[in-house]
Amino acid sequence: MKNKLKSNLDIILKGFIIGSSMSVPGVSGGTMAILLGIYDKLIGAISNFLKDIKGNIIFLIKVCIGAGIGIFSLAFVIKWLLDKFPLSVSFFFLGAVIGGIPALYKKTKETSLKISSGVYFLIGLVIVISIGYIPVGNFDISSGSGLSYYFMLLVTGIIIALALVLPGISTSHMLLVLGMYDTLILAITKFDLVYIGILGITTLIGIFLITKPIEWTMKKFPHQTYCIIIGFVLGSTSEIFRDKILPAIPSGASFSWWVISFLICIVTFCLGYMSIVSLSRFSND
Repeated sequence: MKNKLKSNLDIILKGFIIGSSMSVPGVSGGTMAILLGIYDKLIGAISNFLKDIKGNIIFLIKVCIGAGIGIFSLAFVIKWLLDKFPLSVSFFFLGAVIGGIPALYKKTKETSLKISSGVYFLIGLVIVISIGYIPVGNFDISSGSGLSYYFMLLVTGIIIALALVLPGISTSHMLLVLGMYDTLILAITKFDLVYIGILGITTLIGIFLITKPIEWTMKKFPHQTYCIIIGFVLGSTSEIFRDKILPAIPSGASFSWWVISFLICIVTFCLGYMSIVSLSRFSND
């Protein structure tokens, strides 16, 4: 009974961390799920949903409860901290990302790296960094009517699902690229349940369409897949540097500012690194 309670609390805690971190630039829900060692189970529970409906529903509910609590209780705190202390908090999350790499490397199921491993890693790295540089405002599918509009909502849902499921890809950035971010925020503030419901259903459809191929590749080509995922995860840090760290460095900063900031960032980086390493030890995979 005690072990079962501990297991349930562990899943809820990981869901809580996933939900609360989703407001952090460069730290997608998929990235945090990978670092916490729960990604495989999430993919499996969705792609094989019908094989164990009761078990999968219970597992997903635990994750969703934790994520929901994280989103509504801690996400705004993290956002406030990022606004007030962008350098130190960003380095904390950089440490968390780096701290999860050893656990990811173990999942390659090979003890030695090959030249091809570097190629797959670079593919993942380039994909995520390139997505971060897609200019916003070139598309706008937030308005319209008729069958074509609902078809585009379906396409949007699939793209959002990709951003949610694949580690390293920022959901908020993809919404901005599609011209959907402001519309979605407005729909949430106005409680437009029809719009939110349609987009939610299309996103769920997208998730169920995507997870099966992802699970197949993870089982069939584990080494190649995880090398690409490592590239995804490391590539996601570019957004933290671009959007938070670089803008936070004042022009003409004094020597003392650099020294103090450097020391603080080392401490927060180490804290982030150790927090993920500690959590990885309690992975249920």
